[in-house]
Amino acid sequence: MDCFNFQYAVKFICGRSDGQVLSPGEYFTAINIHNPTDSTVVFRYKVAAALPPPTSPPVFSNLKLEPDGALEIDCPHILPDPGGFRKGFVVIESDVDLDIVAVYTVGGRSGQVSIHMERVAPRRPMRLPQPI
Repeated sequence: MDCFNFQYAVKFICGRSDGQVLSPGEYFTAINIHNPTDSTVVFRYKVAAALPPPTSPPVFSNLKLEPDGALEIDCPHILPDPGGFRKGFVVIESDVDLDIVAVYTVGGRSGQVSIHMERVAPRRPMRLPQPI
């Protein structure tokens, strides 16, 4: 099992809610990732869906960021079908501390749009001893 120095759990909400789980509206999450170092960084991420319940375990995908490079993981990367609705976490693992900011927007029936930004702090995954 791979173990990285930093792990980020970024909440996401993507798609159209009919009002049963969240207020009716169109929800979007954009996860901005910046490499603040002067070296190329390879990291990985997975989408851990909470709603609807997952049908199989999430799989990690690898990404690469050049020095001072940035990229975004957003709803087209998270939502398998464009007309659906999904909530959960994007889990990012890296050997270096990255700048990660989540941007949440929602548009309601009235046409008003709400936006919120949140810097996501890393956590240090606990490394358990291997069984003998």
